[in-house]
Parts: sequence; C-alpha cells; structure tokens
Amino acid sequence: MTAPPQQLLQLARRASTISITSLTGWTSYKANTDPLHIFWDLDHTILCSVTPLPSDHTANDEKHNDTNGGGEESSLIKPPTIHHFDQIDDDFPYTPLTVANTRTYFRPGAKVALWLCSKLGICHVYTAAQESYTMNILQELDPNKEVFRGVVLHRTGYPRIVRDGKDLTVVMGGGASNDDDNGGSNTDKKESNDIRLKRAILFDDKVSNFKPQKYENGVSVLPFSEERLNKCLSSTNKNSSSSSSSSNENYHCVMDNWTAYLQEVKEMARLVGISVWGTVHLSGDVRKVVDWVRKLNEDDNEV
Repeated sequence: MTAPPQQLLQLARRASTISITSLTGWTSYKANTDPLHIFWDLDHTILCSVTPLPSDHTANDEKHNDTNGGGEESSLIKPPTIHHFDQIDDDFPYTPLTVANTRTYFRPGAKVALWLCSKLGICHVYTAAQESYTMNILQELDPNKEVFRGVVLHRTGYPRIVRDGKDLTVVMGGGASNDDDNGGSNTDKKESNDIRLKRAILFDDKVSNFKPQKYENGVSVLPFSEERLNKCLSSTNKNSSSSSSSSNENYHCVMDNWTAYLQEVKEMARLVGISVWGTVHLSGDVRKVVDWVRKLNEDDNEV
C-alpha cells in the first residue's frame, strides 16, 4: 500500500530538514575542531588593480554611483556597483606629491565570499605582491582583522614566492627550507607536514604557484583580469544622435554589465562551495576535494 502524495511530500520535507540540520551541525563542528586553512591570493583572484589611475572608471563603482544616460530605461536599471579604493603601488612610478597611482577594484562577490569562508576556517593571505601594497589592501578590505585571522605572506617577507611558488608548509608546519634542521628525522617532518596539509587549500589564478605541493592543494581561479573588470564597468553611449536609440543602447550595455558582474559572483560562490565541501568531507583530506575539482574542470574543458 503506497502512501498518499501529501504524506510523501511531508516525509521529503522532514528528510530535507534533517539533512540540512545535520550538515550545518557537522560544518560548525569541523570549523571549530579541525578548521580548514584557506589561503587567498590577491591580484586577479579577489581583486584587480589598474595602473595608472583610469579616467573612465568612475561611472558605476561604489564611490561614484551616477547613472549614465538620461533615458527612462537607464534610470530604471542601473549599472552594478563595484567597490574600489585608490592607493600608491610602489612597484610603479610616483613622486612625494602623488596622492595615488593605482585604483584597486574588489571582485564582485569577493567580500561576502571571504566573510563566509572565515566562518568555515582560518583565512590567510599568500601573495607575490610587496608588503606596502598588501597592507593597503587589507586595511581597506579587513580593517578590524575579522576575516584574515591567519598569517599574511608577501614577497617582502618571503621573496621565494616569486621564484618557487607558494609553499604552504611555511605556515602548515616544518618550514619550506631544506637548510633548516630543527631536530627529528626528515620522515617525521614529512608526515607532520602531510597531516597539516590535509586541511590546507590555496585559491590562486596562477597554477604555477601550486608547484611546491605538487598541485595537490591548489584550486585554479578564473583570473579577474582588467578585461573582465571592464566588462562589469559601464560603457554606455552618450553620443548617439537619437535619444531613443541611445536609451536602448544604454539599456543593453547595462544588461551586459550585469551579466559580466554575475559571472564574477558565480566564480566566488564556486570557491565558497569548494570550501564548504573541503570542510565537511568525511575523509578530512581537502586534497581529495581539490583533485575532484581539477578533474571536473578538465572534463569541462574537453567539452
């Protein structure tokens, strides 16, 4: 005798509620007892910096939220807002009188994604940028140090990043240098590092940075390049001879901006999803999740 459809629906709802509650509880438990260590690259992963200061990137960022075009349609649908700030990047020319030479845009969805990941584990910064540039970004992005509770590695303090890639054992135990000898056998150190690396993941747009761990801990991120940034920024046409055609073109430009913007949000959401999976995976080894993600990406590329 089969149960009525209404009873089946109620059972399905209860099962879903139990599953979600169990997953949430397990995630919270793992985050507190065996947290994931999430390493974040900066440039082209969670932000894009433009040097010299752009003169045409002021229409639809968070600090200049003016609408482009005067048509009715453009006032109904506004371009997306992108948070930015200006700073001095001393990798590029500047003088004592220079107020700023670089504009840094945070990737759409990045700030929310970072906050969510900070609840899943311990977030670190691992960048090939210099110290001053890194500190400028962190002061803007995380002034109260609530997101990045781990270490901050940059090329000023660890110049080997540029040449050798990003070695996670610098943080996860044992050190990266073959010259270090703190006692104990090499086998013991390797086993200790291996245990810690099971809970470490690196998000970076450059695959070469994964080399120190033989690519086992790194997830490749779609680069948030200046080209992708420009697709999010408004480029409406103010010079059209016909106001109706100008309004229509502006409308389509804004819709294109939103499409590009949501693609960036989607990428950040993907990284949050990977972090959640790495947190709750029953094996406790995030490298199994990384391997699955890599194979999935390879299958997508083949298609």
